[in-house]
Amino acid sequence: MSVHLPVDVTSPDQLSSLVAELQAYRGKLRDAGVRAKTAKSKIEPPDASDALLGLLKGSAVSATDGPTLDALSKELSQVLKKAPVMHLTLAGSAGRTLRRQLTVWFRTQVHPHSLLTFAIRTDIGGGLMLQAGSHFYDYSFRDRLLANKSRLMELASVR
Repeated sequence: MSVHLPVDVTSPDQLSSLVAELQAYRGKLRDAGVRAKTAKSKIEPPDASDALLGLLKGSAVSATDGPTLDALSKELSQVLKKAPVMHLTLAGSAGRTLRRQLTVWFRTQVHPHSLLTFAIRTDIGGGLMLQAGSHFYDYSFRDRLLANKSRLMELASVR
Protein backbone atom coordinates (compact mmCIF):
# COMPACT_ATOMS: atom_id res chain seq x y z
CA MET A 1 0.00 0.00 0.00
CA SER A 2 1.27 3.44 -0.86
CA VAL A 3 0.47 6.28 1.52
CA HIS A 4 -0.22 9.56 -0.25
CA LEU A 5 -0.35 12.43 2.25
CA PRO A 6 -2.85 15.22 1.57
CA VAL A 7 -1.13 18.49 0.65
CA ASP A 8 -2.79 20.29 3.59
CA VAL A 9 -1.15 17.90 6.05
CA THR A 10 2.23 19.57 6.30
CA SER A 11 3.58 19.16 9.83
CA PRO A 12 4.34 16.26 12.18
CA ASP A 13 1.60 17.53 14.52
CA GLN A 14 -0.99 17.46 11.75
CA LEU A 15 0.11 13.98 10.70
CA SER A 16 -0.07 12.80 14.30
CA SER A 17 -3.62 14.16 14.54
CA LEU A 18 -4.49 12.39 11.29
CA VAL A 19 -3.19 9.08 12.68
CA ALA A 20 -5.32 9.55 15.81
CA GLU A 21 -8.37 10.45 13.71
CA LEU A 22 -7.88 7.39 11.50
CA GLN A 23 -7.69 5.14 14.57
CA ALA A 24 -10.84 6.72 16.05
CA TYR A 25 -12.57 6.42 12.66
CA ARG A 26 -11.68 2.74 12.52
CA GLY A 27 -13.14 2.21 16.01
CA LYS A 28 -16.37 3.99 15.05
CA LEU A 29 -16.56 1.92 11.85
CA ARG A 30 -16.15 -1.27 13.88
CA ASP A 31 -18.96 -0.17 16.22
CA ALA A 32 -21.19 0.72 13.26
CA GLY A 33 -20.54 -2.76 11.82
CA VAL A 34 -21.68 -4.42 15.05
CA ARG A 35 -24.82 -2.25 15.18
CA ALA A 36 -25.56 -2.96 11.51
CA LYS A 37 -25.31 -6.72 12.10
CA THR A 38 -27.74 -6.62 15.03
CA ALA A 39 -30.17 -4.35 13.18
CA LYS A 40 -29.56 -6.14 9.84
CA SER A 41 -28.93 -2.87 8.05
CA LYS A 42 -26.21 -1.36 5.91
CA ILE A 43 -22.99 -0.06 7.49
CA GLU A 44 -22.83 3.72 7.33
CA PRO A 45 -19.29 5.10 7.47
CA PRO A 46 -18.74 7.66 10.24
CA ASP A 47 -18.03 11.32 9.58
CA ALA A 48 -14.44 12.16 8.66
CA SER A 49 -12.41 15.32 8.14
CA ASP A 50 -11.39 16.51 4.70
CA ALA A 51 -7.79 15.55 5.53
CA LEU A 52 -8.79 11.96 6.34
CA LEU A 53 -10.96 11.69 3.24
CA GLY A 54 -8.08 13.06 1.16
CA LEU A 55 -5.74 10.49 2.69
CA LEU A 56 -8.15 7.65 1.92
CA LYS A 57 -8.72 8.85 -1.63
CA GLY A 58 -5.03 9.54 -2.34
CA SER A 59 -4.01 6.16 -0.92
CA ALA A 60 -6.82 4.36 -2.82
CA VAL A 61 -8.36 2.95 0.36
CA SER A 62 -12.06 2.28 0.83
CA ALA A 63 -13.65 4.13 3.74
CA THR A 64 -15.41 0.93 4.84
CA ASP A 65 -12.66 -1.70 4.42
CA GLY A 66 -11.61 -2.35 8.02
CA PRO A 67 -8.49 -4.49 7.45
CA THR A 68 -7.14 -2.06 4.86
CA LEU A 69 -7.81 0.86 7.21
CA ASP A 70 -5.86 -0.98 9.93
CA ALA A 71 -2.94 -1.51 7.53
CA LEU A 72 -3.08 2.16 6.50
CA SER A 73 -3.02 3.19 10.15
CA LYS A 74 0.09 1.11 10.81
CA GLU A 75 1.82 2.41 7.69
CA LEU A 76 0.89 5.99 8.54
CA SER A 77 2.39 5.55 12.02
CA GLN A 78 5.62 4.38 10.37
CA VAL A 79 5.58 7.38 8.01
CA LEU A 80 5.24 9.65 11.06
CA LYS A 81 8.32 8.06 12.64
CA LYS A 82 10.49 8.09 9.50
CA ALA A 83 9.36 11.11 7.47
CA PRO A 84 11.96 13.84 6.94
CA VAL A 85 11.04 17.05 8.74
CA MET A 86 12.16 20.44 7.46
CA HIS A 87 11.83 23.61 9.52
CA LEU A 88 11.22 26.73 7.42
CA THR A 89 11.61 30.21 8.83
CA LEU A 90 10.02 32.99 6.80
CA ALA A 91 9.93 36.77 7.17
CA GLY A 92 6.13 36.75 7.35
CA SER A 93 3.20 34.46 7.80
CA ALA A 94 2.93 31.60 5.33
CA GLY A 95 -0.61 31.57 3.97
CA ARG A 96 -2.35 28.39 2.88
CA THR A 97 -1.33 28.79 -0.76
CA LEU A 98 2.36 29.26 0.05
CA ARG A 99 2.34 26.34 2.53
CA ARG A 100 0.74 24.13 -0.11
CA GLN A 101 3.21 25.21 -2.82
CA LEU A 102 6.20 24.55 -0.56
CA THR A 103 4.77 21.20 0.54
CA VAL A 104 4.20 20.08 -3.06
CA TRP A 105 7.72 21.16 -4.02
CA PHE A 106 9.34 19.30 -1.11
CA ARG A 107 7.22 16.19 -1.71
CA THR A 108 8.09 16.07 -5.42
CA GLN A 109 11.73 17.16 -5.20
CA VAL A 110 12.93 15.85 -1.83
CA HIS A 111 10.75 13.05 -0.42
CA PRO A 112 7.08 12.10 -0.93
CA HIS A 113 6.44 12.17 2.83
CA SER A 114 8.26 15.43 3.60
CA LEU A 115 6.84 17.27 6.58
CA LEU A 116 7.30 21.00 7.10
CA THR A 117 7.06 23.31 10.07
CA PHE A 118 6.80 27.05 9.63
CA ALA A 119 8.07 29.86 11.84
CA ILE A 120 8.24 33.63 11.48
CA ARG A 121 11.29 35.85 12.03
CA THR A 122 10.81 39.38 10.80
CA ASP A 123 14.50 40.26 11.11
CA ILE A 124 15.51 38.12 8.10
CA GLY A 125 14.14 40.73 5.69
CA GLY A 126 12.67 38.21 3.25
CA GLY A 127 13.50 34.86 1.72
CA LEU A 128 13.69 31.87 4.01
CA MET A 129 15.91 29.84 6.26
CA LEU A 130 15.73 26.06 6.16
CA GLN A 131 16.82 23.54 8.75
CA ALA A 132 16.82 19.88 7.69
CA GLY A 133 18.27 17.64 10.35
CA SER A 134 21.61 19.13 11.38
CA HIS A 135 21.95 21.10 8.13
CA PHE A 136 21.07 24.78 8.04
CA TYR A 137 20.55 26.76 4.83
CA ASP A 138 20.16 30.53 4.89
CA TYR A 139 18.33 31.94 1.88
CA SER A 140 17.25 35.09 3.68
CA PHE A 141 17.86 38.60 2.43
CA ARG A 142 19.28 39.86 5.75
CA ASP A 143 22.98 39.33 4.98
CA ARG A 144 22.64 40.70 1.45
CA LEU A 145 20.81 43.77 2.71
CA LEU A 146 23.41 44.42 5.41
CA ALA A 147 26.27 43.90 2.94
CA ASN A 148 24.84 46.61 0.66
CA LYS A 149 23.85 49.30 3.17
CA SER A 150 24.78 52.11 0.80
CA ARG A 151 22.58 50.66 -1.93
CA LEU A 152 19.79 50.17 0.58
CA MET A 153 19.92 53.84 1.59
CA GLU A 154 19.93 54.81 -2.09
CA LEU A 155 16.79 52.78 -2.74
CA ALA A 156 15.11 54.20 0.37
CA SER A 157 15.71 57.78 -0.84
CA VAL A 158 14.10 57.11 -4.26
CA ARG A 159 10.65 57.33 -2.77
